Amino acid sequence: MERDEQQRPGTNDRFRRFFSNATEHPDEIPRKELFFFGLGLMGQNEVYNMAGTHWWVHFCTNVLKLKPETVGKMTGAVTLFDAFNDPVAGALIDRFRFKDGRKLLPWIKYTSPFVGILAFLLFVNWNISTPANTLLYCTVVYLLWDVFYSFQDVALWGVTAAISPNSGQRARATQWADVGATLSFAVTGMLMPMLSGDGAFGLTQQQVYFAFAIVMCLGGGFQSMFATLTTERVRSLPEEEVTAGGGKKKKSIFNGIGVLRYNHVLLLFLVSEVLRNFTPYVNDIYIFQQMTFNFMGKEIPAPVVLTIVGSITGPLGILPKFFATKIAGRVGGMKRVLFIGSIAGIVTKVIQFTAGIKTLPVFVLMLALDLLYQLPQSIYLIAQRTMISDSVEYVEWKTGQRTEGITMSVRNLTGKAASAVQRMVQGYCLKFLQFNANNVELQQPQNAHFLKWVWPIYKLGPALGIVFALVPLLLIRYPDSLKQKVETEMAERRALAEEMEAAVEG
Repeated sequence: MERDEQQRPGTNDRFRRFFSNATEHPDEIPRKELFFFGLGLMGQNEVYNMAGTHWWVHFCTNVLKLKPETVGKMTGAVTLFDAFNDPVAGALIDRFRFKDGRKLLPWIKYTSPFVGILAFLLFVNWNISTPANTLLYCTVVYLLWDVFYSFQDVALWGVTAAISPNSGQRARATQWADVGATLSFAVTGMLMPMLSGDGAFGLTQQQVYFAFAIVMCLGGGFQSMFATLTTERVRSLPEEEVTAGGGKKKKSIFNGIGVLRYNHVLLLFLVSEVLRNFTPYVNDIYIFQQMTFNFMGKEIPAPVVLTIVGSITGPLGILPKFFATKIAGRVGGMKRVLFIGSIAGIVTKVIQFTAGIKTLPVFVLMLALDLLYQLPQSIYLIAQRTMISDSVEYVEWKTGQRTEGITMSVRNLTGKAASAVQRMVQGYCLKFLQFNANNVELQQPQNAHFLKWVWPIYKLGPALGIVFALVPLLLIRYPDSLKQKVETEMAERRALAEEMEAAVEG
């Protein structure tokens, strides 16, 4: 018994083993590497959750006092700037190689500090004299932030395709990345309760945002650099083409865009993402910021209830992410995961709309129902990103060109374009609802028209969007038999290329 206790690994041994580069199989990615990759994605998403989502929109309307429809037009327009910015970033990343032969990781290293600093500047209220000048400042800083973020984001998610030639290992990397990205929401989730009522600790909305900008934007920007501690195991050389005279020249940086016509998986995901956002939308901060419930004679702000229930259901919703690859195998693959997640989303939102939020018990029930939605939905993005990473391998098998950069940039472009559409839709929805930001500061309720229509828009709009998004997903065709064939033949090609390169060097 004493001997068994000595042989059993202690906590320190398990800890050291987790943070070592030791693996059981030659093609396995070390857990240490996956941990730092997930930590880097967590930092990147801390920045994005502040600057790239509804929090900055809320900051513009409630702190800078810009009109909702103006903010909707501005944020939508500058996001559509990615129609040029993202593909250029992806094409440059695909064509350029650093001296050490790496394609993606140096971009993360050089862009991350700028991403954090510029995001922080978005949440500084300089008390500029006129709304027009305030709008100009927001637009310029956001455009600069978006340029650096595009290169960082394309490189980060491109690593999921270049980190291993094995689809199973790529799925593991995507799983860890998504876990890290999701954990960032736990930190941002503390922001809403601090904005309710008079604000936490007596702070104004402006002061709360400034504090979070330091932690989430500046901190997250530098935290994302942990992702550079990974390894690019799949490398490619810049392609060349033969000219009419028999000479060789480098292909155009935009050559990869034309190659995307072979990537039907990516194209169908893009259509799905755009369709999802052509529906009415209002973010929860506009509903719950002023809402309170009476519990045993005490007024409890809805954001506080959200945080309490979320602290319980949130971790439970994250749990499936750690078993995403196993779950996908049990239900019949990543595509089946997408279908189950979509159906769960539609059913849950319809039930929540019917239940409403008039009393505290019903409100808590509504939040608990979110857990049922989160369980399959929590691995929805893992399935999507895994399939897109696999599609990079398919395109290289089909065309001979490796396109992590342009693939991820076009995916990001579509996501941002869809977000731009969503922001513009939200701006007009808030105008339709006659939302008044001054009522928040004065602690007065919104008008009757707002209270009547905000709940149907909040719940049924996204449900309709999921229905629209599901149709293209059902058309995806990339069976496991073809995937196995692609991986086998690509392994043979790489082995032959290495032999030829060794012969030339010899």
